[in-house]
Amino acid sequence: MKRKFYFTVLLFFIVTMTGYQSLAQEEKKLSFPISNVQEIITQSGVVIDTEITTDNNGSLLINTDKAIKVELFEIDKEDFKNKRLTYKAQIRSEDLTGTEDLRGISYIELIASFPDGEELISRGPRVPVSGTTDWRPAETVLYIDKGNAPENVKLNLIVEGQGKVWLDAVKLEAIPLRLNYLFWGYLVAWIVLIIYIYDLLRKNIQLKKELEAFS
Repeated sequence: MKRKFYFTVLLFFIVTMTGYQSLAQEEKKLSFPISNVQEIITQSGVVIDTEITTDNNGSLLINTDKAIKVELFEIDKEDFKNKRLTYKAQIRSEDLTGTEDLRGISYIELIASFPDGEELISRGPRVPVSGTTDWRPAETVLYIDKGNAPENVKLNLIVEGQGKVWLDAVKLEAIPLRLNYLFWGYLVAWIVLIIYIYDLLRKNIQLKKELEAFS
């Protein structure tokens, strides 16, 4: 009975691994180097800083005395249906302070717009930059599990305060949602397989001890 169970798990492991590798090929990673302000949607109030940068290609600098929403990039030629979208970037600040109406923080924003006019919005990181900070990773995630694919996806930067904010190393990753489910199935199969191997080794050791006892 146990052998049939472990054989079934092993078969599931092989099928899951094959499906996982197949779906992994659908994963998309888009990079958006920041080296030319003409490539940015919002060109007012932003400049390229070639000295403070994470990749030596330049970073986007916003020096503001009021709240500002910087629209960075818009992607409208990719199929993001049933995908997990992850917007990643590096962000830093200098003397970013608040006022009576502003919180003195900065964060990234990911927006998916659908044909019916609905929008899904995600912002991150959970702890926005504030004051003076060195480069910090920022990340926010959207799950596109609606029936339709979004018409476009926008990557933005929000500054709610007075001071300087830099943004660099902008990336967007799209992973099939099914890949998440297969990952957990893959992990469970691995765990059961390890238990099976451990059980075989334990029985083998026990058998050796019994044979030694009879000899």
